[in-house]
Amino acid sequence: MLSFFKSSKKKIPKKGKAFYERENLIQTIKELNNCLDHLEFSGTTKTSSNILFQGVALDAIVEKNLENDFGEESFCCEPDGEISDHKIYYYRISSQHLRFLIQIHFIDGQFFFAGTKIYSDALLSSTDKQRVLKQIITKYYPDADEQTFEFDIEDPKGNILFTRDDVYYYIQYLANNSTSQNLKKQYSGYKGPKPSEEIKDTLYRLI
Repeated sequence: MLSFFKSSKKKIPKKGKAFYERENLIQTIKELNNCLDHLEFSGTTKTSSNILFQGVALDAIVEKNLENDFGEESFCCEPDGEISDHKIYYYRISSQHLRFLIQIHFIDGQFFFAGTKIYSDALLSSTDKQRVLKQIITKYYPDADEQTFEFDIEDPKGNILFTRDDVYYYIQYLANNSTSQNLKKQYSGYKGPKPSEEIKDTLYRLI
């Protein structure tokens, strides 16, 4: 949708593994289920256009073709967490004063999710947000109010584009494919630790 992979020749300082692990949008099963819930969200806006990620159809994103389609990744990791066979490719892109941190997620070698974090050297300005929103509205939701910042859009194939307006602005893409459907079955009914138990476990590990 926002093709910045080859838009800038500016060198970006390298980041280490800890940085990318923190930026991972799906670190836990709870976060995975929250993401997958968008496939069944009754409040989605329907679009007649197919949702694309960087100009590529979601069902055409293949791990072995990533370098040809998107260039060399900035980092690749396999999180040692709750989710089995999880692998993430990261791309850090700079275009003038804007920064884009892109992540493409695979489970057992199959694509199911991608996300773009948009930020700048300072807080993301309202003008920059409007530039991003204009792209979303023009492509998928022409009737949207220009002051709308959060979207949940479903294309004819059931793929989802959803956004989050926080300190940073996030655009997230969820494929409606067999991988996502299998993940819903595999992790349905999962209940994570209660907040008090989670704090206790964390303190036990750290102290």
